[in-house]
Amino acid sequence: MVIQHRTLRIAVMAVITVMTAIGGWALVTGSVSYVVTSGVSMNPVYYQNDLVIVASEDSYQIGQIAAYHGSQPGQKILHRIVGGDAVGGFILKGDNNASIDPLRPLAADMIGRPVLHVPKGGVWLKPLLSPTSLGMIGFLIISGGATATATRRQVPRGRRKKKVKAMSRQGGSWAQAAEVVKIFERMPPPVRTLAAVVAALTGLALGLAVIGWMRPVVETVTGPAGPSQSTTFSYSTTVPRSAAYDDTTVTSPEPVFRKLVNTVDLRAEYKGPSGTFDLTAELTNGTGWHSTITLIAPQAFTGTTHKTSTTLNLRSLSNRADAASRAIGVQPGTPLTIAVRGRVVADGLPPFTSVAQLQLNEVQLAVADGGSLTQSSGATPATKVQPREIAVFGHEVMNAAAARAYAILTFLLAAAGGVVVFFLTRRTAPLRTREQIERRHPDLLVHVEPMASPPGKPVVNVDNFPALVKLAERYGQMILTWRRPDADDFVVRDEGITYRYRIPIADPDLQNVDRINRPNATGSHRRKASSPVA
Repeated sequence: MVIQHRTLRIAVMAVITVMTAIGGWALVTGSVSYVVTSGVSMNPVYYQNDLVIVASEDSYQIGQIAAYHGSQPGQKILHRIVGGDAVGGFILKGDNNASIDPLRPLAADMIGRPVLHVPKGGVWLKPLLSPTSLGMIGFLIISGGATATATRRQVPRGRRKKKVKAMSRQGGSWAQAAEVVKIFERMPPPVRTLAAVVAALTGLALGLAVIGWMRPVVETVTGPAGPSQSTTFSYSTTVPRSAAYDDTTVTSPEPVFRKLVNTVDLRAEYKGPSGTFDLTAELTNGTGWHSTITLIAPQAFTGTTHKTSTTLNLRSLSNRADAASRAIGVQPGTPLTIAVRGRVVADGLPPFTSVAQLQLNEVQLAVADGGSLTQSSGATPATKVQPREIAVFGHEVMNAAAARAYAILTFLLAAAGGVVVFFLTRRTAPLRTREQIERRHPDLLVHVEPMASPPGKPVVNVDNFPALVKLAERYGQMILTWRRPDADDFVVRDEGITYRYRIPIADPDLQNVDRINRPNATGSHRRKASSPVA
């Protein structure tokens, strides 16, 4: 039975060690992540607040469920692949959705495929991974378990209440801290190293959780003001001398009377970074008809100022609008709106577009009511929403979403290591009381009445109980035990030699418990030995 228990412990420790190694590999490579589901898009496979652990794959196939990065920073979407490929983008759809996803993620956007499903796991995961909870869990892993093991296994049951009172009088926190230090010093070097690694991982998980959860995963940042860009439109024409004008030259924003002139020179002056400039005109007449014509094809320019011009034929534009009206069954002559649109594409900047609205009717060409011939942009700082980045000494190392994922993986890794430390510490902890020995080796003990050593036979005192266990296993003997007023004795007899391990009782009155009729750990009662009683 003892061998079976040891084999089971070894198997459990081996499994935990393998899990720790896998967790460490996943943490280093970033190949494992998690998704907390929301909504009903994947019913009945997954439901609201399910926890799904996903692992990255080299390739993905149609029909598989996979997670990918959404359009919002930190967003993860878990749907089924229904088409597409890694080159052109995958097509995904929720099993409970009627339409496909609007995004088509590429291979680089895929997070992984599900490897573990915990129904409603997200419900307890969120409060568990709060900074406060991680701090408490880290303290329990490092100090709580070890202190509990020490205090419960090293203090006899009858004295635990007094021990607690004494600690409360002497400063319980400092006493527990000192006890943890003692336990750490008594650990074998390999266990001590593993405990230090667990403590470091717990601290790392706590730090990652704090920086990951202290603020949202996205933030609004204000960038530097972009370069100033502006476009000014103007028009002019020459008219014969008449009572309509004081001079023969008409310039914007004065109206141009069509009875006197048919063509107008249109000019555009751009100021800003160099790039390419093009000019178009969009024609509309209020009937739903519209048409776009190119006035100036894209032309590259250098410097910070670019001027260009073209000619507007008012009769040609009016005839085009009237032809469209007749084609759709509308009376010609409807006023025509001309939206002159200048567009500049500069390196490293979004396209800058400016529009001037002109109104053309049977009488005149003029600037539309409320319209402006000058437009500018880039004078104010731009704001945008982006993933919150975490910087160390001025260098960005990860974003908040990655910090949260790493906090979970690190915590799981520390928890697995803490379990290993607990089993190893429990196994290697010194046996100092009868209760500890009876718990650890119940199948080797035989409770008997106190008995004297045979006359003339040597008695060898063993300084630790594990050595007595080895002697019992070597000689194929059981360990005889009894209680005297001043000590607990454990002996092994073979070939006339008595091997004895003795635990002195400091306060006999507190431990004067009658064990003669009490069943032992194996269910058998204390029995008398055949040797004479001392």
